[in-house]
Amino acid sequence: MRLALAFDAIIKLMRSWKLNLACVFAVTSSAILFAGAQDSGEGSTSAPKAPKKSEPQPATPMPTDQALTLSPEPSEGNWQLDFQPGDFRLYTDPETHQNYWYFTYKVVNRTGQDRWWAPKLELLEDHGRLRRSGKDVSPITVKRIEALIGNKLIEDQYQIMGEIRQGESNAKEGFVVWSSDALLSTELHLFIRGMSSEFKKVPNPLETGAEITMHKTMKRDYRVSGDAQARGSTPVECEQTEWILR
Repeated sequence: MRLALAFDAIIKLMRSWKLNLACVFAVTSSAILFAGAQDSGEGSTSAPKAPKKSEPQPATPMPTDQALTLSPEPSEGNWQLDFQPGDFRLYTDPETHQNYWYFTYKVVNRTGQDRWWAPKLELLEDHGRLRRSGKDVSPITVKRIEALIGNKLIEDQYQIMGEIRQGESNAKEGFVVWSSDALLSTELHLFIRGMSSEFKKVPNPLETGAEITMHKTMKRDYRVSGDAQARGSTPVECEQTEWILR
């Protein structure tokens, strides 16, 4: 009996110590957390510091900022071929019913020295799509358009590449073709590069310290009035021609 009472007293004493230790642990933890909050500024009655304002950075120059209108005449120290634009027309393939734009031209070398002729012609539609000449255009379509033009001296964009000698008698006549998925564009912009040696280096907006080269380019603006399909092969009139850096 006495042994049982003694054992019960020991159990009660252990329970009392456990409770006291838990209280001490809780108080100690609270004190540590409070001290940490004071160090980090939490619970402080002082006003928060205002965030530091960032200094505005200068705008990065874009290539389009440099695409200024240039004189049609060559600048001092540069040569320029005599480029004579022809018609800009629509062609619809009779079998596939696919639509194509094509453009004819003549180029004469009057620079006093033989030059290399490898032009780059791109067509920009008013919804933002830039089309490269010859892309998605089959050789059969090119031959059909060539036959439709009916000029035995005319060459496609690949045949015409090469040296162009001086004088009217050595002039080259060519044509280029662009595929068109839909005839929804009412404004078309034709860029022609390769007839001038003039260029300018400008900062590359995508890479600090780097430069890109912009070339003197002829820009021709066309407006398609009415239904392009109904117009057929009627030439589209050019509203404006200018020279730009691009």
